[in-house]
Amino acid sequence: MSEHPEPVVVGTDGSAGAERAVRWAADDAARTHRPLLIVHVVERRIYDGPASAIPGIRETLTERGLRILREAHDLALQEQPGLTVEEELAHDTTTYAGLHAHADDAYETVVGHRGLGGFTGLLLGSAGLRLAGHQAGPVVIVRGDEDAPAGEVVVGLDLKEPAEPILDYAFAAAARLHVRLHAVHAWHPAPLSLETDIDLDAADAMFRDHLSSALAPWRSRHPDVKVIEEVVRGHPTDALVGASAHADLVVVGHRTHKGPHLGSVSHGAIHHAHCPVAVVRPRDHSHEASVGYG
Repeated sequence: MSEHPEPVVVGTDGSAGAERAVRWAADDAARTHRPLLIVHVVERRIYDGPASAIPGIRETLTERGLRILREAHDLALQEQPGLTVEEELAHDTTTYAGLHAHADDAYETVVGHRGLGGFTGLLLGSAGLRLAGHQAGPVVIVRGDEDAPAGEVVVGLDLKEPAEPILDYAFAAAARLHVRLHAVHAWHPAPLSLETDIDLDAADAMFRDHLSSALAPWRSRHPDVKVIEEVVRGHPTDALVGASAHADLVVVGHRTHKGPHLGSVSHGAIHHAHCPVAVVRPRDHSHEASVGYG
């Protein structure tokens, strides 16, 4: 760890979903020995638009934002006493822009699944979706129920391209949580293959070999992480959502060659998983490989 490690950045709007994101981020910052930076964004469009006629609107939103940050700071320290916590009140065009400005220097960026919405709610949920589609590095969408630890990190792999960033993050997450890693590859047989004599069991075996080969270097680097490998027939989203019911975290990739928009698998996981979802996009913007499912 460097003298000034990259922080874990978490966005908050004061909603219940954001409070859970703050607690999750505080825990992960403590596990990775990193500082926590809590960001609240005041959207300038609110006080520069029609609402500008309301006396003191900017001051009111600023005061509200500072109160939200103080409460989030207290919550983080309640969760992890002794953690280094900083706050930032940002005035920007959108919540996404305000978070994006800090996320470039972050180890990971964490947001809640849903924000408050409405006039003062800042639409943190929508900002999280945009971050997951555009932001280099891991973006964690904290969703699902706060149940007892499940003991598993699930990572979805498509096996078509190198998956270094997603496996780096997934193995590191499993190691620091002291849980097993459940690597899933799902494939859907072409309709015509069901009407021919194609050996689907042989195809399963081939994919299992490819999955084992892809995981081998990370198994060597993380010998203490137990790995479960699974090849299933079906849509990747269905497979990951099903596995998420027994997971602490689902890790998926981002198809950077398709541009900044989320792929169907990442989008489906964010909306339907039963636990937090990390979308990992390569930090090198010139990288054009698929990174896990996208």
